[in-house]
Amino acid sequence: MDCHKSEMTMKHFLFLVAAAAGFLPVVIIRAKPASVPYHTLLTELATVQEEIVTVHNTLRRGVVPPASNMLKMNWSEEAAQNARRLSTQCELIESKAVERRITNTFCGENMHLTSYPISWSNVIGIWFSESKYFKYGQWISTDDEVIIEHYTQLVWATSYLIGCGISSCSKRRSTQYLYVCHYCHD
Repeated sequence: MDCHKSEMTMKHFLFLVAAAAGFLPVVIIRAKPASVPYHTLLTELATVQEEIVTVHNTLRRGVVPPASNMLKMNWSEEAAQNARRLSTQCELIESKAVERRITNTFCGENMHLTSYPISWSNVIGIWFSESKYFKYGQWISTDDEVIIEHYTQLVWATSYLIGCGISSCSKRRSTQYLYVCHYCHD
C-alpha cells in the first residue's frame, strides 16, 4: 500500500473513531443515498421539522473556524409555508425575494432536485458538503465552477429561523422531488 492510501485510510479511521465517540456530527452521504417513502418527508410532520432543525444546528456547531456568533436555528411555520408553496411550482429556479418574505424579514433559499425521495438529512448533508470548497475569509471567483452558496446559506451565522417544503413533481414520464428550505435572519 502506498503512503497516500495509508494516510487516507488513517484519516478515515480517525474520523470514524471521533464520530463514534460523539466528537463530530455525522451526516453520511453515500454515493447513492437510500430512497425513503415520500410521505415521511412532508414538513408538516413534527418529526421531520425536528430532523431538519437538529441536523442544521449540529452542522452549524461544527463549522471551521468556529463561529463566535452562530445563532441556533428554530422552525418557522411561516417560512415553511412559503417553501412548500414554492416547491409545488416544481422549478429549480431561485424565487423572488418577495416570495421568501416572512413577517419583518426576508429569507435566503436552498433548493435540491432528486430523481427519487431521499432523507432531509441527506439533502442537508449534500448542501453542507460544499464546505470542502469554502475557505473562510476568501471569496471564490464567480468564474470558478465551484458552488458554495448552499453551504454559506446553511451556516450564515445570523440566520435563526428555517422552514422547508418538498413536492413530488411529475414531468414527462418521470417523477422528481424538489426540496426547498428558507433561511431567515434579522
